[in-house]
Amino acid sequence: MTTLIVEPNDYSPKAIAVYKKLGRVYFWPRLKGNKKSFVMKLSDILVVRLGYQIDRRWIDKMPNLKIIASNTTGLNHINVDYAEKRGIKIISLRGKTGFLKNITATAELALGLVVALIRKIPWAFDDVKAGRWNRDAFKGDQLRGKTLGVLGYGRLGKRVARYGKALGMKVIAHDPYVSGAKASLGRLFKESDVLSIHVLLNEESKNLVKLKHFKTMKPTAYVVNTARGEIIEEGALFKALTKKYIAGAAIDVMRDERADGSHLKKDRLWGYAKKNNNLIIVPHIGGVAREAWQATEEFVADLVEKCVRKLK
Repeated sequence: MTTLIVEPNDYSPKAIAVYKKLGRVYFWPRLKGNKKSFVMKLSDILVVRLGYQIDRRWIDKMPNLKIIASNTTGLNHINVDYAEKRGIKIISLRGKTGFLKNITATAELALGLVVALIRKIPWAFDDVKAGRWNRDAFKGDQLRGKTLGVLGYGRLGKRVARYGKALGMKVIAHDPYVSGAKASLGRLFKESDVLSIHVLLNEESKNLVKLKHFKTMKPTAYVVNTARGEIIEEGALFKALTKKYIAGAAIDVMRDERADGSHLKKDRLWGYAKKNNNLIIVPHIGGVAREAWQATEEFVADLVEKCVRKLK
């Protein structure tokens, strides 16, 4: 079996060793010119993170492809329907709840974004770097006593809820598929001082959060999204900020993300963030913690090895 690893930077050596046991391993950035096309035609296994869109065109260039492996729970960077029609097996972290209970990086980032946003940390630091020491310009709010609304009460939503409770916050949650998260969507938006989004992206949840929901929020409320950009209706968050329906937002995800950042210029949020001190954007770093990457890459590599054994 030949494996092509698309994003090998800092990839787990143990995971790479597993793929090497299966056969030849190639690293996409090291391939030049015609070698890329040659390796694509040759490869049986494609290993990805989130930086590339594995669409129909990409898949069609890989006639021998049998497995796409991704150390993620979300799969919107892969054309799953087309891959499955081609008989290609998708191996990911989706549904691996037992393993994932110890992967806390994204939930920790969500909490970090909440604190950074509500205490204005990025802009205070920028001010200090400019040689000023103006503490009165960066009055924030404390989290104790505030209401944390959690949209999506799965593994990450529950963990963020626990973090909120530890800080003395009241927690309400909405998830139609989870008991204990029975706040209505309307109540969630109306009562939350901080709303944290943890919904798995699918056809049902795409564009779930609309401008009408932001309009019902407190003008002092904040929104944090570490799930997927497509969960929020296109343009809705930008309008919510410009119309001051909410006080601010922090996002780890955007619509139509691209590894080269080309999506930024097409998104008005990027321009807004450069001119305003109430929007934080970070480049989908939720799971980008050394321990999390290493553990998930090795776990997925082991799943691939087991799958290959079944194929033989």
